[in-house]
Amino acid sequence: MTAEIKTSIMTEVPAGSTAVLNCNSNDYDHNFMFWLVNKTKIIGPDNDFDVKKYKYEVLSGKLWIDNVSPSESGHYVCLSKHLDGSKISAGEVEMVVNDSSFSTIDALKLVAIVVSIIVLIGCAIIYLRLRKQWKRYEGRTVVPVDDTEEDDNDEIYNRTTTAITPVPGPSRNISSEHLLYGIENQGLDTDFNSVFENIQIKTPSPSLI
Repeated sequence: MTAEIKTSIMTEVPAGSTAVLNCNSNDYDHNFMFWLVNKTKIIGPDNDFDVKKYKYEVLSGKLWIDNVSPSESGHYVCLSKHLDGSKISAGEVEMVVNDSSFSTIDALKLVAIVVSIIVLIGCAIIYLRLRKQWKRYEGRTVVPVDDTEEDDNDEIYNRTTTAITPVPGPSRNISSEHLLYGIENQGLDTDFNSVFENIQIKTPSPSLI
């Protein structure tokens, strides 16, 4: 049974992307059978293939090819069988994978470079702000204030300026005043000057002896 080429189209996909190929031979009168890749590889039911690389839908026959490379460019033929089994139709897709110099690794490197530049700019801004604040205080001496010393000074000031209230002592009576200041009696007063003169008169002069 020979296959009839129903349609033939061409599609271009970038390298490293996921290619999506439609099965143009599948319609209401036909059922999807399998894909034939470059007349060497079969992708479909009851066939061994890389399930991580290729995926397909059983009803529509749509094919997904993950992470395509330029070496995978070629002719992909989707084969479908008529409902009455009388004939097989084929839909051909020519896939061209464009080689891109900008790969996934290059994209990651570019992202890393951009992040590094942003971090450096942020560090530079922080440094300039700190330097500006430092210049404001440059040349100034900050004297620390001891709170304990201030409290002590306040305490001394309070002690020296507080008025001292005299404490009342024991009451004095007449007898205690006599003991302290003597007995006030005019009869006992002695004229010490006259007594001293009498002593000098009674005492002979040394020149007369």
